[in-house]
Amino acid sequence: MPRIPYPDESKMSEDIRAHLGEIPANVTRMMAVASEPVFKGVSQIGSAFIGGSDLPAKLREIAILRVGYISKAEYETFQHEALGRFVGLTDEQIDAVRAGDTGAAALNEVERAVLEFVDDVVLNVRASDATLAGVRKHLTDAQVVDLILVSGAYMMISRFLETTGVELDADPIDWDAFTKSQ
Repeated sequence: MPRIPYPDESKMSEDIRAHLGEIPANVTRMMAVASEPVFKGVSQIGSAFIGGSDLPAKLREIAILRVGYISKAEYETFQHEALGRFVGLTDEQIDAVRAGDTGAAALNEVERAVLEFVDDVVLNVRASDATLAGVRKHLTDAQVVDLILVSGAYMMISRFLETTGVELDADPIDWDAFTKSQ
């Protein structure tokens, strides 16, 4: 049972109802409780990371999953494990991310650097010079900034999910259909 009730769809604007029709997941339903400009803005942020960022999809999903695991956000990891697999992460890589295992053989050098960097940003707020240099060795400055922002955005989403009590969906989002619609 959610801690804040899902909204009454009959009281939503046509724009919000149309958006819910595209992505009927519980996270979207709960987000529709927010004011309409906030709902639209947060939705645009997520879409920008998934459909427009220069940060490679696998690295984005490593970051999102790690944030979700650190935040103990079950809904977040449920949905993004499926998206991670969709973009090519293996179960071994997902297990390494869950464990925070920066030495895992399943991860390559850049994936390890991203995992270490995300841990540093989430746990310490300001990444150390060493972890920043570690990701800058592999990523452009724009990709590093996107990595910082995606980590922060999904910290926000994880806290939203856990505090409002968003329930797990019966199945993960159909990421193939979602990415084609973006």
